[in-house]
Amino acid sequence: MWSRVDRARVREHVVDTNDGIIASAGIVEGLLGAGAGSRILLVASLAAMAGGGLALGGMRYAETADERDARQAVLEAERRRIDLAPAEEETELAGLYRDRGLSPQLARAVAAELSAGDALAAHAEAEYGLSTRDHPPAPWTVAVVAGLGFALGAGVPLLVVLLAAPAWRSVVTVVAVVAALSLTALAIASVSGTSVARTVLRTVSIGLLTMLVTFVGGSLLG
Repeated sequence: MWSRVDRARVREHVVDTNDGIIASAGIVEGLLGAGAGSRILLVASLAAMAGGGLALGGMRYAETADERDARQAVLEAERRRIDLAPAEEETELAGLYRDRGLSPQLARAVAAELSAGDALAAHAEAEYGLSTRDHPPAPWTVAVVAGLGFALGAGVPLLVVLLAAPAWRSVVTVVAVVAALSLTALAIASVSGTSVARTVLRTVSIGLLTMLVTFVGGSLLG
């Protein structure tokens, strides 16, 4: 069984792949609308794959590193407060449980028992919703996976550019993108427990709208 955190991470990585599909498809359709040739399409698709993957990976690295640093700062500050004033912190913990509906006597008993076991874990969960048992992934791991996910998605339109006949590239790109987005939306719905039909419709609609807008824009500019 996957935990809630694992499901959230998988969903995030699939969304990264979605971003790659839609971003690259938008570029390809825009260039096709402008009448770009095979060489320009190939260079642009590769640039979107590499640049987008690196940019997303860097952004995910910064986000994860910031979250890790903030989490560590919160835990260290709470640890110092517990060391300096354990009785006051236990009283504060009892107050938190009392605010959640426990009777004063039961709240004090729960706070005392949890504090005797692992006071930091009890305060982290009650005050900040943090679990000291969780081990957040390393920022570089998140960055690499995000970048690869984006590049994988961007590879869908790239394959169309490489394999489809020039006269059919636009149509085949739409078909391939719709199929790819349907699969990723199905994966997102599966790990999130949301409606498959709604998730697929929403994701595919965004992809189609992106391709339509960029194709029309490319046609006008071309």
